[in-house]
Amino acid sequence: MLLRRPITAFMLILATLIFGTIALSELSVSLLPEVDSPTLLVRTDWSGAAPREVEQRINEPMEAVLSTVKGLESVHGFARQGQSIISLRFKWGQNMDLSFLNVREKLDQIRYTLPEQADRPQLVQNTASDEPIAVLGVTSLNESDPDFGTRLNLKRWAEQVLSRRLEQADGIAQTVLVGAVEPEVQIRFRPKALNRFGVSLSEVENLVSQANLFTATGELRDGWYRYSLKIQSRIKSIGDVQEVPLKTLGTGRVLKLSDVAEVQLDEADPTSFSLVDEHEVLSVLVKKEYGANTVEAYDTMLPLLDELRGQNANIGITVLQENASFIRNAINNLLQTLLYGAVLAFIVLFLFLDNWRTPFTIGVAIPVSIFLTFFVMFISDIQLNIVSLSGLTLGIGLLVDNAIIVLENINRHRSASTSVFEAADLGTREIALAVTASTLTTISVFLPLVFLGGFEGAFFQDQAWTLSISLLASLGVALLILPVLVTQFQKEGEGGSSVFGVNRFFDRMRDRYEQSLQWALRRKALFLGGMSVLLIAALYLFMLVHKSVLPETEPRQLRYQVRLPGNTSLHATRQAAESLINRLNQMKQEDRPIRVLGGYTDQTNLSNLSEEGINKFTMSIPVDGYAMADRVRETITGYFQEQPGWTTKPLAVQNALNVLPSASEPPVLFRLVDKNRRQSEQLAPRLQERLRSAGLDITLARQYEQELDTYQLRFKTQNLLQLGISEQEVIRYLESLTRGSWITDWNRQDENVPIRLVGYDRQIFEPENIVLDLNNRQVPLVKLASIERASEPEQLERVNQTPVLSYMGDISFTDWWWRGEEIRASLTDFARETGTEVQVGGAVMGVASLLSDMGLLLLISVVIIYIILSVQFESLRHPLIILAAVPFAWVGSVAVLWMTGISLNALSFMGILILTGIAVNDSILKVDFMRRYLADTGDLHQAITQAGLHRFRPVVMTSLTTIFGLIPMLLPFGDGYAFRQSLALALMGGMVTSTLLTLYLVPIIFQWVEGRRIRNGKIRN
Repeated sequence: MLLRRPITAFMLILATLIFGTIALSELSVSLLPEVDSPTLLVRTDWSGAAPREVEQRINEPMEAVLSTVKGLESVHGFARQGQSIISLRFKWGQNMDLSFLNVREKLDQIRYTLPEQADRPQLVQNTASDEPIAVLGVTSLNESDPDFGTRLNLKRWAEQVLSRRLEQADGIAQTVLVGAVEPEVQIRFRPKALNRFGVSLSEVENLVSQANLFTATGELRDGWYRYSLKIQSRIKSIGDVQEVPLKTLGTGRVLKLSDVAEVQLDEADPTSFSLVDEHEVLSVLVKKEYGANTVEAYDTMLPLLDELRGQNANIGITVLQENASFIRNAINNLLQTLLYGAVLAFIVLFLFLDNWRTPFTIGVAIPVSIFLTFFVMFISDIQLNIVSLSGLTLGIGLLVDNAIIVLENINRHRSASTSVFEAADLGTREIALAVTASTLTTISVFLPLVFLGGFEGAFFQDQAWTLSISLLASLGVALLILPVLVTQFQKEGEGGSSVFGVNRFFDRMRDRYEQSLQWALRRKALFLGGMSVLLIAALYLFMLVHKSVLPETEPRQLRYQVRLPGNTSLHATRQAAESLINRLNQMKQEDRPIRVLGGYTDQTNLSNLSEEGINKFTMSIPVDGYAMADRVRETITGYFQEQPGWTTKPLAVQNALNVLPSASEPPVLFRLVDKNRRQSEQLAPRLQERLRSAGLDITLARQYEQELDTYQLRFKTQNLLQLGISEQEVIRYLESLTRGSWITDWNRQDENVPIRLVGYDRQIFEPENIVLDLNNRQVPLVKLASIERASEPEQLERVNQTPVLSYMGDISFTDWWWRGEEIRASLTDFARETGTEVQVGGAVMGVASLLSDMGLLLLISVVIIYIILSVQFESLRHPLIILAAVPFAWVGSVAVLWMTGISLNALSFMGILILTGIAVNDSILKVDFMRRYLADTGDLHQAITQAGLHRFRPVVMTSLTTIFGLIPMLLPFGDGYAFRQSLALALMGGMVTSTLLTLYLVPIIFQWVEGRRIRNGKIRN
């Protein structure tokens, strides 16, 4: 025992502080835990294909094969123009590396059954590193409106210099360019010239492709030496392309490509754009390595950017967005909160304890426990984030609870002991079992969370570990270090002094508590009736409290996705974005620009892949608080009312909600499952009427309502045969005339530039106006094919290999909470009448699942607590007395959330979970004293009275230290305070009621239970 080795104890304290400080400086820092959703995404590009064709030729066969992968939970497929997206969601806890390999194997099996024109399927794994840690803007400082050459030079510099320098830095994995100009060599053929010289398009393609060969043909042997033979490409410049020979004419002259076509380096059709306050910029998305420290990676990047600015005076590099400052501020604010909470807890100790030495004796428990926790976090690879640090901050008050209880018991033995050493030894050993049990019961609240699967387990695992580690550390300090400090710093016979008269006030409070307790014991029925009314009221308020996954933070940025009609070009999409920026310019902040990303911006990001398109753009608008956010929302709403066919939806802020499952989904989705989507569309009004007839005022809106106009061509075979024209000639001609026919890639230094055959005149807007110049004759397209204009959905959806049609319902989570069963019953009746199944999905289901899992976790925790208490007390009766008060402790939490308007979310639920352990702790000490006193004296009334006198002080002190330690978390300053508030308010509100219930309700229940047992025992005797 360390009581006889004080120097050893002091060295342990010193070592803990040193190693804890080192560990704190080395801990990985992030905003939220990196929760990797068990999701894989398969993307297959098929340029020009219509959504229905993509669904039939790619999605259906691919989903059938992928559905056999082990551990797969659901398959969600989307088919849209030119692209197939299939999302594979696996069970939580699945080995995603193994699943990745299994899916890749299936894709290799099905690759050759897909259309030849389709690209190879790309497999994307969703990780927390998908979101960029920073967005850079690269511009030319010499030109406000740069031409094609300047933009191309910027793009090449960003690829070859900026990206390479950044990707070589520690912690940075990848950079993605958005709005970059893509060069291509365009061969604009002249049909009349081709016909005059008898050269076909296929011949041009073959000859240009052959001129760009680069291959090894073998090797020569010369005795001891070997020499490889390589055929080099003849294309080294644009001039080489122009000089490609096509044929030898009868006059002996060689016909060159420049004789029948114009060859030039031009801009390829863009797929994305990036705007900053109407100005086009080249955006660079910087992504960190998996598991890397976001703040450190950003700090590593800054000096590199300064160095590049100095080396390139004509290039501007601006940080448009970054998450590191928010993370750093949020973590620093929490560390300050941790410090302020410790100071406030120490002040409470200083006011209530007997002398000036005692608070310092107990106060050692706080820094030792915290720094020991930092050390264990470092060796266990636990991140320092809002969730883990909040758990440690919540535990500030708990860290001194064990020390207060042990010290109170030591002081109780001081008068009867011959020395401080004997009192410390006897007092510690007597209370050790009860303190250990109370600590274990608090930890047992989080034990199921460590092993809980799903999003909740992954998200709160760090918090569970940090709280458990800190509580175990505080237990070790209270039982091993504190007795040593008492023997070294407290003098014989010292005690009894009062600081600022607090103890005298405290004694008067205890006397009044004793009187009120006697009054409550005489009126048990009235008191219990009042408690029951409060419990019923809390249940009602629980239904009214707003519920969400995470708390809402004060808006600093609004994000919207804007969708234009399906056939809108990227150029028109950009003009629409500029128009909206002009409308918002009057109210934006000068130092914070409006940013727009449009088109296909990031093809490696799961959430972006499923939401982007040529006709869509995402706008980030800086705001300052709720008032400005409301004005921006009103302006956007009014603007879109003036733009028919435009739709918009708000998006989650990237730096706060990117870890959440289904964060981008609408609140409620009704999916009509039927192979005939037209029939599902006709049944949607009937479904809405069915819901309204059941008293549910729900309006359904199609989720993917936009349509695409397409031209469908059917060849006239007889006409083709009469004119001697093949279908492939027509297809190649149309492909070249419209989007351009790819021939080969020209390897120019470090970049591959496509060489594309395009029509000389691309300004054709109607297929009826197309005239094909083939075989020395001009043939209108209408003579070769029938042309029909048709409309089809922009995006087709399938769930678990079945076509669905999704409709959004305008109901909130509260409506779903109250009327969920009625809605399900109406859907069942609808399915019986129509034979069409209706599935329910959306973000509301995720919130309901979260609350259900957290409720199950709470129930499991209570069961574990009961098991621990039954073992400690060797009784099945006394643990029930303790647990009976737990539901009443939740009354304060629910009431505070309702009064403050803060939602019941995952973080506030964690506060309630922690409250359960604290309420049990106080009750354990009370019941333990009462049962031991009753066993010794047999006087039930006296046992309750003495427990009130001896346990009133430690119960109130531990509650006050916890409450005061949480006060800094309520202050609305700094980044991330909404997360702190949700945790602290739920815990503080419950602490008030749990303390009152421990002081009154537990003695009343104990008297009632033990009184009946005694009376029954006398009757039997």
